[in-house]
Amino acid sequence: MDHNLTTFTAGSRELDEIIGEIKPRTMLLVVGHPGAGKTSFASQVCYANTLKGKKCLYMTFYEDKEKLFRHMERLGIKLFEAESKGLFEYLKLPVASTDEILKIIADKLSKTPYDVVVVDSVNAAIELIENTRAQRAVLLNFFYQLVNAINGLLVVIAEIPLGKEAVELGAIEFIADIVIYLKHRITRGLITRMMELRKIRGAPLMVAEIPFSIVESQGFKVYMPPRPQRVIGGGELLRTTLRFTKSTIGYVRRGDVVYVVYPPKARVPVVLLPFVDLLISNNIRGVFISYRFSTDESREAFINALTKFTGLSREDSSRVVDRYLHLESLNPTSATITHLHAITVELLEALNVDVVMFHGVEIFSVLGAPEEYWTSLINELYWLKNKGKLVVRFSSKPSHHWYRTNVSLSDVIFELNYKHVDGKLIPLIYSWGRGRDPVMFELSDAVIAELKEDFKKLLAILQPSKPG
Repeated sequence: MDHNLTTFTAGSRELDEIIGEIKPRTMLLVVGHPGAGKTSFASQVCYANTLKGKKCLYMTFYEDKEKLFRHMERLGIKLFEAESKGLFEYLKLPVASTDEILKIIADKLSKTPYDVVVVDSVNAAIELIENTRAQRAVLLNFFYQLVNAINGLLVVIAEIPLGKEAVELGAIEFIADIVIYLKHRITRGLITRMMELRKIRGAPLMVAEIPFSIVESQGFKVYMPPRPQRVIGGGELLRTTLRFTKSTIGYVRRGDVVYVVYPPKARVPVVLLPFVDLLISNNIRGVFISYRFSTDESREAFINALTKFTGLSREDSSRVVDRYLHLESLNPTSATITHLHAITVELLEALNVDVVMFHGVEIFSVLGAPEEYWTSLINELYWLKNKGKLVVRFSSKPSHHWYRTNVSLSDVIFELNYKHVDGKLIPLIYSWGRGRDPVMFELSDAVIAELKEDFKKLLAILQPSKPG
């Protein structure tokens, strides 16, 4: 028997991985405040299962068919298409007595077999009956019998009033096999959406909350933040060519974290060159994600560093940048910390580069809750370490606490300062890291001359093939 025909999907790969196989006779209870995304989620579950050849019945008391279909179409949930194929059916339930409603549902299911049935919402059904324990028990028993009768997946939507955090509908959470609460809050004027998994019958709950968003053309998008249980170290040693690189960051391995720090008012692009050396020497690609610069500005910074300190022409510098770097720009205020972290993880999984550089990270010293930021950052760093990615974080020094915390999370620290010599500001580089003594030296004319000489050797070993 086809496995797809005997199991169901929760509407997204990420949820399926957490929940596991959804087998026939499963009841999924979706709970949330008004506007939390319950209807969108239930519709996506329906639609995702029709793509597996399953037939879905969507029963609702209040949702208008045309409005529901048009809204879902904007989210990429193609109910018109599923209906035209005979895989989706909409049923508007009347405002009637409990007995009449139950009879309509029972008659409908006796005439046509469905694999997935959605009830939107159980609150409406309960509001139509008298508030007696016996009648509520009849309704809950009906849902219990219903999931067995359809021998498929029953999705029940329940709404909770604003200010409440639990559904007050008797034993419905008890009879449900999977219970998902959809939550949203306002942070810095932005909507933060979280999915709370309260119950998965027969499976241990390893993750309690998962961020999600409702995206045009993509629908209900679940982000599974990485939370490594263990940290794997000892990655492959990366080759270097420039003596400047050996002096500043020494020998680094895949999985290391390098913290590049400089004064807030003075930044020299020479700090970029050790990482260009690593990319060329190992014939690998990197991504430079800036929270301050546009992609054009980031590109210009690399080109200026190469032309000023290596003697390369602007044309040749452009070729090096285009060949070895992917440039990205993210507005750190466009999303909450949790969602920005999830977006970054998704981006890095798609790019699959070897070196990941984050620029302008000091902005997070003033954005969001510190606990949320550091938790997300540590998980992200451990995830990248376990994947063998070299991580480079470029930051100014907004506060001593920020500086100390970042240093504690890094394997190599490359610090740029300045000193006064004969009325001039001379760049002073101070570097230290795991397993090596601290190094301090001036960025003198002699060092720059050496850098230009070594870069010629680096270009001589430039790989003819595209970086991996």
